[in-house]
Amino acid sequence: MSDPELEIRGVVLHREETGENFLRLTLFGPQGLRRCLLRKVRKLTAILPPDLFDETEIALQKNNSQGLPFAREHLVLQKRMPLALDRTRFDAAGFLARFYIENGEHLLDAHEFYRILQNALSSLEDHGHPPTVLLKTLFLFAREEGLPVKESWFSGLSAEFVGVAQSILRLPVKESSNLNDQAPVLLDSLSHWLRSETELRC
Repeated sequence: MSDPELEIRGVVLHREETGENFLRLTLFGPQGLRRCLLRKVRKLTAILPPDLFDETEIALQKNNSQGLPFAREHLVLQKRMPLALDRTRFDAAGFLARFYIENGEHLLDAHEFYRILQNALSSLEDHGHPPTVLLKTLFLFAREEGLPVKESWFSGLSAEFVGVAQSILRLPVKESSNLNDQAPVLLDSLSHWLRSETELRC
């Protein structure tokens, strides 16, 4: 896996069957949102395809056509099995996957957005409170996009919730557990602001 043009790395956000022989994978990584086709496993001894939220490196075949590239080989660098063991955390990870798929297509520099996604998934794995994780992730994503999320969204919050939001966003997730009850209200508020005041879809 030496040619950067023929190599992609990232978190698997979506996988679906396409035809009888292939899976279509959608990943988000340092190169942004990327898609490829992976041949389905037919032998018991073959390497299993990556699961949702796995950190994966894929070597692509050279492809002169305009269609999706084909995976020549793949390597799972990190599995995130704990996310599958808790429905609430899995749903939160699924929300992030949809959010990145819908909003990650045209990001100019994906490195920081990739770091935000990795941190969010790691926090969910580490039993972070899902609404708190989602609130921080959406806020950081919007801020990295250059949106006036702090200046505009904060101005619509009550004085009580401004202080709570500042604390949640400033502290590590595990250190703001006393504010977990307020996080869902703030998450709903921020989601509404993003939908009504920006082009981000959530």
